[in-house]
Amino acid sequence: MNILVATFCLDKAGSHVLALALASELAKKHNVYFFNQNEQLVDPGMVQQYLSPAVRLVAMDRYPLFNAIAWKLNALGQKLGFKTSIHERAKTWLGRYAIWRYRIDVLHSHEPMVAKSRITKLVQLTGVPTVVTDHQGYSMLIKVGEFSYVPSANLARAVVGVSQYTADLFTGKLVEVPTEAERRAGEKILATDYQNEYENARQAAPAPRLPITTRVEVIYNGVPRYVPVGEEPVPLPIPAGSFVFGMVGRGNQQKGWGDALAAYVRVKARFPNRRFAFIAMGDGPYLRTLRAEYEVQYPDIYFLGNVQTPHPYMRQCQVGLFPSWFSEAQPISIIEFFENGVPVIASPLGGIPEMVCPPTGQVAGHLLAMNPDATPRRDDLVAAMSAYVENPDLLTQHRAAACELRATYDVAACAAQYEQLFQEIIN
Repeated sequence: MNILVATFCLDKAGSHVLALALASELAKKHNVYFFNQNEQLVDPGMVQQYLSPAVRLVAMDRYPLFNAIAWKLNALGQKLGFKTSIHERAKTWLGRYAIWRYRIDVLHSHEPMVAKSRITKLVQLTGVPTVVTDHQGYSMLIKVGEFSYVPSANLARAVVGVSQYTADLFTGKLVEVPTEAERRAGEKILATDYQNEYENARQAAPAPRLPITTRVEVIYNGVPRYVPVGEEPVPLPIPAGSFVFGMVGRGNQQKGWGDALAAYVRVKARFPNRRFAFIAMGDGPYLRTLRAEYEVQYPDIYFLGNVQTPHPYMRQCQVGLFPSWFSEAQPISIIEFFENGVPVIASPLGGIPEMVCPPTGQVAGHLLAMNPDATPRRDDLVAAMSAYVENPDLLTQHRAAACELRATYDVAACAAQYEQLFQEIIN
């Protein structure tokens, strides 16, 4: 098969890790091309780590002359008062060219299809069979009561939920009515983290929820196991006997960094005779503000910024934290913690309960109680962290379960399921 994988951009995010890793695995048997729609938003280290040389990258900067002409025309259009961006239109032409040039059999989008998305336009222009993986883009719209995306979503031959929760919420089998506090929180997150979907929602008139007519499947994320390349970083100088908590994610407020650090300080106060450490892996303006607040007073908090390979640091952790706000899909960092035998304390959002406390399987962590505005309760976070400190047997039991559950997220098994789905929709 000739497969074109598409993402809105390639900045650092778990959904992009899946897209790159899955494309690389599929490229072992098929011709795979990767369309990055925003060449300015790229994490080079992530791309180098997860994208196989066998996958051809399609982006504006890969066609320098075309890109330069598009920018010049864009500047001219702005001077003439054009309301649309010629450079953005050029990206659509590039996607259409790639579909024609490489005789694409199936387009696999990791961006939701909404009325104004480029993927929707490409499907309308070319008719290429398309599969969309919903990493929670649709879930975010549903949670704020926005359903104008449905006609666009139904243009896909199939939509894949990365968890049963995601799929059931998308089809309407699961109905959640957000509180006003949740709705306000959701709109704030949409405006910052899901700008394309948010703009679509803002510009569309309120619409009733139409039925989903496309095929819907559930395929859990698949992530390749960590293989060291070159020399690993030196372990952090954490004093022997310390109980170590770890957290990894984008450095925004919605990931729960403020909750995690505040809870950590309270746990330290509960156990004044114990040694502790906190490894923070992530970066962003909000986390930098917290770093300025905590770093001098608490030298046992190690702010590492963005790290391409968190595994060496995860191995130093006893417990991982994921106190996210409002909504999540199936976080890659939880899978990475499991690979290192680290249980996770996490918010019960999206597919997280299926990961930490699966219906058939051992428990590998703790699911937090939540506030009415879909933020985690800090008292429960403190209690859960304290429970692992006080109960070594609980920690041992959950560490073993984490190692066992890692096998659920095998990249080869994930790719095989997508391969079968692609073949079925083509035939």
